[in-house]
Amino acid sequence: MPLRSDWSTATCPIARSADVLADPWVLLILRELFSGRTRFDELRDATGAADSVLARRLASMTEAGLVRRDDERGYLLTEVGRETLPILHAYARFTRVTDPDGPWGLTVSCGRCGELAASADWCTTCAAPLDADTTRWSRRSMGGERFALASGTEA
Repeated sequence: MPLRSDWSTATCPIARSADVLADPWVLLILRELFSGRTRFDELRDATGAADSVLARRLASMTEAGLVRRDDERGYLLTEVGRETLPILHAYARFTRVTDPDGPWGLTVSCGRCGELAASADWCTTCAAPLDADTTRWSRRSMGGERFALASGTEA
């Protein structure tokens, strides 16, 4: 018996997207892939997922077209996977709004102008998109320094 409803054929785009992305493990794996961790053991260690959980999620993410497996480089984001970036940014922004004094672990900024992001998908300072090529993250768990995001199209 499935653990949750299947919305893969729903007519609502939010329901269909939730069918793929509404799993916390999937969101954490995407976070790590954007952070440059691509190997199974790196993803397991960074997310804390059990091997069986991680394997199932990576299989479903591959089937959904979010990632592809490369024998030499590990799991890489596809163009579809890169489209999830604003969703991760929205989660980070939501935490800042709901817990303004909290210990945020992820800060999003524009790689062009350096300003903190005030939007999930657009730099309001330099009026340009916040995509995987131009966004910088700062993660407390990775030393707190700003870094460029990884992409599935890197060599």
